[in-house]
Amino acid sequence: MKPTILIASLIFATAALAAENGAELFQKAVTEERAAGNLEEAIKLYQRVAKEFASDRALAAKALVQEGRCYEKLGQDKAVKLYEQVARDFSDQREPATQARARLAALRQDGHAAAPATMTQRRIEITSPNVGPGDTDGHRAVYEDSATGELIYGDIAGNSKHVIFKAKPDELPGWSPSKDFSMVFLRFHAKPGQPQTFAVVNTDGTGYREIAKLDASPHCWPSWSWDNRYLLCAQSHDGTSRLLRISVADGQTRELLSLKAAKVTAVNFSPDGRLVAYQAQPSSVADPVSQISVMPAEGGTPQMVYEERLTSMLPSLRLLDWTADGRYLAIASERTGKGALHLLPIKDGKSAGAPVFVRAGDFELGATTAAGGLIYRSVEPGGAWAVYVASLDANSRPGGWKRLDLPLGNMLNPEPQWSGDSNQIVYSAQHEDMGQTGGESIRLRNLSIGGDREIYHALGYTNCTWASQQPKVFCAENGVGKTDILSISVDSGQVERLHNSPGLPMFGLHVSRDDRALYMFRSKFGGEEGELRQWEIATQRETMLERMPPGTWGWVSQDERWVVEVDEQRNLKIRPTSGGDWKALLSDSHAGHFNLTPDGDWLIYHTVDSAGKHGLYRVATAGGQPERLGDFPTNTPDGSLEISPDGRKVMVAAGEYDTVYELWSLENFVPPAPKP
Repeated sequence: MKPTILIASLIFATAALAAENGAELFQKAVTEERAAGNLEEAIKLYQRVAKEFASDRALAAKALVQEGRCYEKLGQDKAVKLYEQVARDFSDQREPATQARARLAALRQDGHAAAPATMTQRRIEITSPNVGPGDTDGHRAVYEDSATGELIYGDIAGNSKHVIFKAKPDELPGWSPSKDFSMVFLRFHAKPGQPQTFAVVNTDGTGYREIAKLDASPHCWPSWSWDNRYLLCAQSHDGTSRLLRISVADGQTRELLSLKAAKVTAVNFSPDGRLVAYQAQPSSVADPVSQISVMPAEGGTPQMVYEERLTSMLPSLRLLDWTADGRYLAIASERTGKGALHLLPIKDGKSAGAPVFVRAGDFELGATTAAGGLIYRSVEPGGAWAVYVASLDANSRPGGWKRLDLPLGNMLNPEPQWSGDSNQIVYSAQHEDMGQTGGESIRLRNLSIGGDREIYHALGYTNCTWASQQPKVFCAENGVGKTDILSISVDSGQVERLHNSPGLPMFGLHVSRDDRALYMFRSKFGGEEGELRQWEIATQRETMLERMPPGTWGWVSQDERWVVEVDEQRNLKIRPTSGGDWKALLSDSHAGHFNLTPDGDWLIYHTVDSAGKHGLYRVATAGGQPERLGDFPTNTPDGSLEISPDGRKVMVAAGEYDTVYELWSLENFVPPAPKP
C-alpha cells in the first residue's frame, strides 16, 4: 500500500472511530446510569461527551440533559444550572432544549430549584451604546462597531467575538437576533422609491440570504418566534396598523390583522408559537385607551386581555414579552401610581386573572431570554436631558459652557425659558423623588442669586413661557384630548386657568412682547401636518398663522417679525409674520438647536464641521454665509436653544439618549406554577 493511501486510510478510520466513540461513550453513560445505577460514573461520562464532542451540538445537548437527570436523582441542585445552560445555549436543538425547559419548570414548581428563591437582578455592563434588551441574554450579545461597519457576535466582556456581517460604516443595517442567538435578522435602509429589504444570517457569519421586501414607509421592525420559523412585525400608516407574519424559510408574508384608528406598538410570539400578543395605542384623543390583546398565530379574533386609560401624553403602559413558560405577559405599568413590572396571567389566549405586581422600577423595554430571565432597559437617574448655559459677547460668541444642576429625571425636553430680566428660567422636571408621582414639576431657577423651587405640579406634559412684562408664567398643560392654558404667579404660585382647549396638544409656547397673545405649535397625531397658531389672552380668539406639512415644525421669533419653519432634513426657511414669500436660510442635515436672536437679525444653531467638530454657528436672516461662533456643549442634535432677552446668554437643552440607558437582567421573577 502506498504511504499516502495508508495515511488517508488512517485519517478516515480515526474520524470514523471518533464519531463512533462519541455515540458509544454516550451509550456507555446511559448504561451506567440506568443499568448499573452508578450515577457518579455516568455523570463523568456525560461530562466527557459534552466536552470532547462539543462540535456535535445535538449529542452535547443530550449529554447535558442526562447529566442533569443524574444530579436530580442524587438530590443535588446542580441540575438547574445544566438545564439553564441547555435552554440558553442550545435552543437550536429543539428536543433537548424543550426537555430542559420542562425540567426547569417542574423543579421550580416543586421548590427544588438551585436558583435563589427570591428575585435577583444584576446590571449588564456592556460598552456598545446601541445594545437593547433583545440584543443580549446577559452573557452574549450582538452589537455594532460603528467605526468599521461590522456587526459583531460575542460575549458581553468582548473577550470572544467574531464578525457576523460587514457593511460601510454609514450603511450598517438594523438587526435583531433570534431568541437562541443562532440567527440575526437584518433590515437594510431603503433608498428613495425602493422597498426595504429583509435578510437573515447565522451568527457565525454564514448562511446570509434575503427573505422579503416590504414598503419602505412605514418601517417594520420584526420580533422572532421562539423556534426561529417566523418574524412578526407591525406597520402603521394613515391610521391603520397591519400585523404581518413573515416566514424565515421562504419570505412568505401573511397579514394576520388590520386595525383602524389604532397604532400597534409591540408584538410578541408566545413561546409555543400558538399565540401572538400585541399592544394597540389610540391613534386619536377621542378614546385614549391603550389595550393589550392576544390572538391565534394563524390569524383569528383577538381577545383583549388588559387595558389602561391614558391620563397624560406620557406612555404609562408597555407590553414587554411573554414569560418563558407562556403563563404570563410581562408589562410595564403605572397602575399603582408608580412605574412597575407586572405579570398578566394568560390561559388559552384569554385573561386568567388580575395583574400580578412584581417590582417597582423603570421598564422602558424588555425581552425574555430562552432561559427564562428578563433583560430590560431602564433610564439612569437624572433622565436623558441636560441643560447648559453660556455667556455671549457682543458678537454672540459663547464663553465657557456650564451644565446646570437641575433636579431632572426627564425623558422629554424640560423646555427651559428665560425670564424677561434674563436672570431666571422656568422649566419642567419629571422627577419622582420630589415627593409626587406622575406628571411634571414646573420649577423656577434663579441663575443670579441661586435657588430652585416648584410653583406648580402638572398632571401631563407641560411647557411654559415667562411673561414679558409681568411676574408670571404662562403654561400649556397637555392632557388626553385637551390642553389647559394656565397663568401662574411666580411670587405666590396662584394658578389661574385661562382656557381649556380641546383637541391637539400644544408645544413651543411663547408670549408676545406685550403679553397679550401666546404663540404655540399644535401637532396632529400620526405624522400629519401641524399648525402654528396665535391665541389672544383677552378674547380667547385663536388664529391660524401657518399650516405646516408633515414632518415639519415652526415658531414665531421673539421680535415677532418672522415665522420659522424647519423640516426633518434640517431645511430651515423664514417669512415675515405679516405675510410674504418664504426664504431659504439653511440646509444642513447635521444642524439642530435652532433659534433667532431677540432682534431677529441672526439664526443661531448647532452643527458639525467637515472635521466632525461640533460648534455654535450663525447666519444672518438677511442672507449670507454661516459663521462659526465657538464650541458647543454636546454632540446630540436633539433639543432646543434659547437666547436671553438681553442677548447676553444662551441656553441649550439637549437630549443625550446615547448614554442614558442601563441594561438589567432579572431572574426568578415568575411565580411558580400551582400544583395540580
